[in-house]
Amino acid sequence: MVRDWAIRFKAIQLSGLSTISYVFDFVFYSTILALSVSLGRIIPPRFHEFSIYDISIRYTYIEQVTVPVWLLVLISAGIPSVQFIIFAIITKRASFKRRLWDIFAGNLCLLGAQATQIWTVVLLKNITGLPRPDVIDRCEPMVQNIPLTQLSNVSICTQPNWNIVMEGFRSFPSGHASTVYCGMIITSLNFAAHLQAFDQRNNSFKVFLTIVPLLGAAFVASTRVSDNRHYLRDVIAGSIIGTFVGLAYYHQYHPSVFNLRNKGRAFPPRRFGINRFLRNIGGFWSFGRGDQDIDMEAVEARAMNNDDVEKRLPLNENGDSTQVNNLSDNIKYVNAML
Repeated sequence: MVRDWAIRFKAIQLSGLSTISYVFDFVFYSTILALSVSLGRIIPPRFHEFSIYDISIRYTYIEQVTVPVWLLVLISAGIPSVQFIIFAIITKRASFKRRLWDIFAGNLCLLGAQATQIWTVVLLKNITGLPRPDVIDRCEPMVQNIPLTQLSNVSICTQPNWNIVMEGFRSFPSGHASTVYCGMIITSLNFAAHLQAFDQRNNSFKVFLTIVPLLGAAFVASTRVSDNRHYLRDVIAGSIIGTFVGLAYYHQYHPSVFNLRNKGRAFPPRRFGINRFLRNIGGFWSFGRGDQDIDMEAVEARAMNNDDVEKRLPLNENGDSTQVNNLSDNIKYVNAML
């Protein structure tokens, strides 16, 4: 059985096992994100054959796109991160620890989702190697003596900047669409949870605020077609990937938006080594009695509080019940019962 230990930093006490697990999450997601972004530009795609007479790939190569990468990052990562912070600050009846945790959990959810969808998109782009609508203009091909019925490959390209040519064969799926939908679906879900958009009180303004991020995502994704970077199929595929990954990661760190009692709170920190006390399911750390009214019943049932420990503790040397006053005591006596 896994035994926990307490980490002390001034007045703050943390679970050793829980801390390591979240450090691992952060390092793992960051590594996947960094590798995906780097390898997506370094490793060449499998160059698909094409016909230089195909008008669907003869669109103009536009250097200055509507939504450049820096703006995409600002929209897809900056906006979700800021709204996690704002909601944590303005939410009532929450301790300082609880606010910090909601910010951390929200941003870890965002990091994991974006890392996963970028890794997926980069992999698909390089495997398919499909040409973009502007690939001929990027390629600047030699067209002498190429029969009308013959397919060509990148060997006919005269473009001196090979990175431009490689990017011309990364059409499917759209990375912009996947990235922006991933960030905006998380933002939209968090809006819905905190605003309690589905409280059956017919407040359409809440619904409008909830879908605004998705409308913004649709705009960003659509610009990839108007900028001659993608076909509609690429945008649809990217949007589906981003939406699916965003949904999956949001519900790993947050309850359903239909759980009105939770009021948009993230799941409390996971706890290890207490499965035997909770019918062999994982547990959570509690944030204290002051926050119990904002946690779900299911979460409360999986949180080991001091009272839960004290009921199982043997009497001390004086015949009195052993007192559990803090996290360190909680860990100590739970370990003694394992």
